[in-house]
Amino acid sequence: MKLLSSLSTMQTLLGRQQLVNIAIEQADLKADFVPSDPDCVDKLTQCIKQALPFFSKNVHSTKFIEHISNHVVPFLSELAGPEGTNVKLEVLKLLAEMSTHCGDYEDRGCLEKVHNALLEYMPLPPAEVEEGENGKDSDEPKLQFSIVECLMYTLHQMGKKCPDFFTAEENLDRLKDFRLRLQYFARGNQVYMKQLRADLRDKTGDVLKSDENKIKVVALKITTNINALIKDLFRNPPGYGCIITLSWKPIQKATTEQTQQQQSVKRGNITPITFSESGPAKKATVGGGNKQRGARGVYHPPGGRYSAKAGNAPSGGDANYGNNFTGGGQQRRGGFRGRGWSKGRGRGNRF
Repeated sequence: MKLLSSLSTMQTLLGRQQLVNIAIEQADLKADFVPSDPDCVDKLTQCIKQALPFFSKNVHSTKFIEHISNHVVPFLSELAGPEGTNVKLEVLKLLAEMSTHCGDYEDRGCLEKVHNALLEYMPLPPAEVEEGENGKDSDEPKLQFSIVECLMYTLHQMGKKCPDFFTAEENLDRLKDFRLRLQYFARGNQVYMKQLRADLRDKTGDVLKSDENKIKVVALKITTNINALIKDLFRNPPGYGCIITLSWKPIQKATTEQTQQQQSVKRGNITPITFSESGPAKKATVGGGNKQRGARGVYHPPGGRYSAKAGNAPSGGDANYGNNFTGGGQQRRGGFRGRGWSKGRGRGNRF
């Protein structure tokens, strides 16, 4: 796949779609998926990793998402993999990354399966029980924030394509139950966020590079993402406009140089105006320095065959020259009257 992706013909939209189709064929999505078979699980994850860089808003990951939602998510607890690896979390991370480029899907059941899997990790508020001497409930549930981030983000992205999943008349009970779980999980999430921020306060540089603080930094990213998703889903109706960066993905920010390059491409025919530190630049002259504007010289009409009757400007610079001057040395009131004045047109005296 790396060799094929390096070809110039594969840099086009059609080329990327062909590479994704190759990964789909290699994954053999039509075959039965056996969650207890490590080779079967590894084959699927490797094919997804090969296709993941080629997904975009025009190259969709819908086929992989439908397959994982219908055949893998319901059996998360049965997934088998090498020792020392969290296969369940790895599969959910791949699902969350692919959901960003999910297209329209016909099978609405895949969204319901993701929703049901999320409910398993978002418990309902516990019933009122007698508190112990320490003032805490004895059966406080444990919250798995990493898995909830993946499933909630996937539900958030897939919900854009099916907005009536919670708002339809027959799904009002589903929405009510989901909001109770969101509210309860949000309390625990905010408490954990507050604790993490207190632990990381005033810690910079090499102190944050320790293993313990690295885990806390990642945990803070996870809880921050979950908090943003909960706020969006808790709207009435649930919203899907929140944009976050998954906790394991690097934050990509456009540098100032890249921004300037983009602007120069868009407006390449315009020369930017720049100023020196001492002030705005002054217009340069041929001889150097600034040219002072002097007194305006007397106008001399052009000479030649057709300009002989125009006469010359009087010496001394008569200020009224040209206002009352007519051919033949005569003067008339009102100055020049335009076309046909000698035939009686206009309001001046006729000669």
